[in-house]
Amino acid sequence: MRVLLAVPILLATGCAGAGSAHYSEADNRQTVSADLETLFYVSLPDSVKEKPAYSSNVLDLGEDKLDEATHRRTLEFKAKALGETEIRVGTGFSLRVVVTSASDRPGMRVHVR
Repeated sequence: MRVLLAVPILLATGCAGAGSAHYSEADNRQTVSADLETLFYVSLPDSVKEKPAYSSNVLDLGEDKLDEATHRRTLEFKAKALGETEIRVGTGFSLRVVVTSASDRPGMRVHVR
């Protein structure tokens, strides 16, 4: 019986971090994709203080926090609508984000009745 109880727990904990991508200044000027309704994070040096510019029709900005120990600023975004936008922070960082539906990717099967 212990084995049967462990399976759901492992499945639940294994999915907890799914869909959370992390980007940094190493990804500057890149194009990335995000699944609809997922969170992703952009980590930049804390010296980058400008407000991020992006389409609020496509993304929501959650937390914008500073970690004084690591001297990093982390921006949390949620992909809220299908589309494409560019996140710009000051003149030194840009990241193009394409929000797609996971069911639109090749190989993903959607059961329709």
